[in-house]
Amino acid sequence: MIISVLLLVTMLPNLSVPASVQVGIVNGTEAEPHSRPYMVSIQKNKKHICGGFLVSAQFVMTAAHCFKYGDKLTVVVGAHDYTKGSGHMGVKFYHIHPGYKPTLLNDIMLLQLYGEVKKSKNVKWISLPNKDKDIKAKVKCSVAGWGKKNNTDKASNKLMEVDVTIIDKKECQKKWKEDYSTSRMLCAGGHGGFCQGDSGGPLVCNNDAVGVVSFNEKDNCDSPSRPNVYTKISKFLKWINAILEVVVGDDIINGKKASKNSLQYMVSVQNNKKHDCGGFLINPQYVLTAAHCASKEMTVVVGDHNISPRKNLKRFDVVRQFIPKTFKNFKMGNDIMLLKISRKAVLGGKVKTVKIPHQHYSVKNNTQCLVAGWGSTKQREKVNDLFALNVTTVDIHDCKEAWKKYKENITQLPPNIICAGGYKQNRGVCSGDSGGPLVCNSVAVGIVSFNIKGCKYPDVPNIYTDISKNARWIKAMMKKN
Repeated sequence: MIISVLLLVTMLPNLSVPASVQVGIVNGTEAEPHSRPYMVSIQKNKKHICGGFLVSAQFVMTAAHCFKYGDKLTVVVGAHDYTKGSGHMGVKFYHIHPGYKPTLLNDIMLLQLYGEVKKSKNVKWISLPNKDKDIKAKVKCSVAGWGKKNNTDKASNKLMEVDVTIIDKKECQKKWKEDYSTSRMLCAGGHGGFCQGDSGGPLVCNNDAVGVVSFNEKDNCDSPSRPNVYTKISKFLKWINAILEVVVGDDIINGKKASKNSLQYMVSVQNNKKHDCGGFLINPQYVLTAAHCASKEMTVVVGDHNISPRKNLKRFDVVRQFIPKTFKNFKMGNDIMLLKISRKAVLGGKVKTVKIPHQHYSVKNNTQCLVAGWGSTKQREKVNDLFALNVTTVDIHDCKEAWKKYKENITQLPPNIICAGGYKQNRGVCSGDSGGPLVCNSVAVGIVSFNIKGCKYPDVPNIYTDISKNARWIKAMMKKN
């Protein structure tokens, strides 16, 4: 099946189907200037390649196929004519959906900007659906972009728009066959549609962005025989909300106070009712933490970002501790411990579990992840509030090379680890954060193990135990006990 994915300039090298990564608004009209203040021009070398749209002050949603490894993209916000925008904003992190496939399944990406945009008459973000639901056939929606207006025309500098109609998903599947996912995609058509340069723009229905422009027929914008296809946003709300979990507040090291309704899986592992380590719920009755956190009088506190001892905390006794037989000390690896608590935690608004990886799961280098804890900050030795921050994974060879300068402390790094934060990032974990999770794409992939004494930054990467290498052991312990 020949399809066109709608990026204006570059070709994606690994698409498994013949496709032009070139996607404008066909049979549309020029939008009233600034009537769509959420629209964003995504650019490479100051040339428009894709559309996008603001979903918060610091995040732009677009299509995953708009990014090619090594690209440095910028965005222009608040523009009707993108050549006269209010300046380019840099992209700090590229959050590509972990399930994105070259077949354009899960074709969705969030761009995290270096700074926050200021809301104004010309700059606003658009709302997203609040739950996963289908859009009924024949609902009137609209799409906008700066792409080509037909197969042969040049891209438009001014924002164009057109009304489209939702098409029944079964009808769409008949047209696109195996290229179409009824649960993860939407179809729309009518007198107009999108063309080259519109990729990543929003499909807007009842003032909500419900879809992301993904693909159409190759070289047939003018009179396609099949409907245009969009990534269905509501299917990805859990992943989106995990990325958008904003950390706010004060100055973990160079982190921020965690927002109220986030990180509900975090656990304070305590000794004699005093915070000792972090941990996280993976099951209503099981907590993962670091093996070096083991002690006799252990309890855990769940469901609260503030663990001040004056508060009425939800405290559970630890009834069993499971540590791998291969664990000797944190310097030798396998720094992981499974805790069984006295009763099942009631899952709900303030208490949730987090997914852990299967045994073959791996995290790519330069992946942005989240780490949190009640450990030391630059300002205070102890904190009662949960702090969080984004860190980036580091190549294992670079990690080992950086740690060589501390060979008097540790002769070599242990096996089965993940390196992240610290190194050239001026941020990471410190005392009291041990046992907390490294969360990448909504999956807890690592457990905080160790750092150089004194929490020096940006000296060396922080070391995390790789959970995937212990997945079978975790499953076996939970099954037996």
